[in-house]
Amino acid sequence: MTSTNGSVPVTIRLGNQDFVLERRLVSVAWLKLDRSNPRLSYALTQEENTPSDARLQDLLWSIDAVKDLYQSVLQNGGLIDDPIVTQEGLVVEGNSRTVVLRELHKKFPDDIRWTETYVRLLPPDVTNEQIVTLLGELHIAGKIEWRAYEQAQYVWRMNKEFGRTYDFLAAHLRWSRSKIAQKIGAFEETQLYLAEYSDPQGVNRFSHFEEFMKKKDLRERRENDPAFMKEFREWVSQGKFPGATDMRILPDVLANDKALAALREYGIQSAEAVLNDADPSRNSDLYYSIDQTCQQLRNVPLSEIKALQNGSPTKLAKLTELQAALDELAHMAKISVRG
Repeated sequence: MTSTNGSVPVTIRLGNQDFVLERRLVSVAWLKLDRSNPRLSYALTQEENTPSDARLQDLLWSIDAVKDLYQSVLQNGGLIDDPIVTQEGLVVEGNSRTVVLRELHKKFPDDIRWTETYVRLLPPDVTNEQIVTLLGELHIAGKIEWRAYEQAQYVWRMNKEFGRTYDFLAAHLRWSRSKIAQKIGAFEETQLYLAEYSDPQGVNRFSHFEEFMKKKDLRERRENDPAFMKEFREWVSQGKFPGATDMRILPDVLANDKALAALREYGIQSAEAVLNDADPSRNSDLYYSIDQTCQQLRNVPLSEIKALQNGSPTKLAKLTELQAALDELAHMAKISVRG
């Protein structure tokens, strides 16, 4: 730490307690990166040993978004938002900015802008739970959003490590209870996947599990059939689902033996082809409209039947037009549509 000049206290409320954060000018070299940073969580699962500060620097610097931030800070001539640090210099908020300052200092060692920076110092008695709560306010409820995986990790940690209830998290994050449950379930399944498979894109598979958890049928399957979840994670590792949105048809695939067999053998696209062959209305506006029309005709209100019985010429004309169109299609296709 180098200077107390420019100290401006800021009061924030964390965990039903007010804290004063002192704004202080410090040496960039004094700052230490936080290995619990959510952006590092997946990369660190691949590390065999406790990573050094230099290793954390390399991991964060490898992220494209951090390199983009580098250009922004360089063009701006400094940071817009102060990092938040503990009394020991541990950066609990602003690790990417710290990495950028270090890289700028390497390139411009004589430029004072990249040698010192203002930070917000947390008080010495702040707890880990209060720090995590602050991060949630900043990165989920606030303007600087984490990625979906990082958000889920945060929610899981608040629930499992600090015992925060769904009601508390719903109020804290302005989310529904169902969304919180889905995030926690998706994070747990992603963690199992990461432990089972050496997938270099593992953390990016979180979206598959998140979309999975949005489907009630799939959530119930997860609760009642652990063996299915193991197979599902294997499907993900094998690339059976090119996109996370493929989860939208998975319940239908599981309900169709032929489609399920196609999924296991080839993937979701082949399974969808089986479904479409069994029901053309799935991917055809024409046959979807026919289904809707048939449904309407089977449930015609009594008032409409009486109107036809009483000889409504305009309504009868509509039915005649429908019959003529169907007959014309059958004639062109050289088929019979009459039973």
